[in-house]
Amino acid sequence: MDKYDIHEAVPFKLMVVLGKMNKILQTKLDQHFLQFDLTSTEFMVLDALWTHKKLPIQQIGTIVLITSGAITHVLNSLIKKGYVKRSQSEEDKRVFYAELTEEGKKFWINFVPRHQEFMRNLFSEFDQNKLNQLTELIKELGLYIMNR
Repeated sequence: MDKYDIHEAVPFKLMVVLGKMNKILQTKLDQHFLQFDLTSTEFMVLDALWTHKKLPIQQIGTIVLITSGAITHVLNSLIKKGYVKRSQSEEDKRVFYAELTEEGKKFWINFVPRHQEFMRNLFSEFDQNKLNQLTELIKELGLYIMNR
């Protein structure tokens, strides 16, 4: 084994496999979201707002792991589509909130069953026990790396 060949190292192989898997899955999801005139980031923001109801805008970026500049762009797009509204805090005028509009709630209620069906179909022929194990292992690995 060549000690300078990084391709033999297990962490490198893992990085390559996870990177390729992420690219494949993201492509499938992008195609799916496109049918609903959504991006994956817009989906994550809508999900966060559905879950938390009303959030300070800077907290949304933390939840969905995007920068403040990116969150502004995504929120503007969702506001233009009529799914989200922005409001200023009464207590602290420096703080702005985002929340789903009635139209956004209707969209989400219509979208979620279709998205769940898409996800079930995508993984339907893969062993569900292996999928659960893989999910738990990736979560464990992520926490391990995060705490290093």
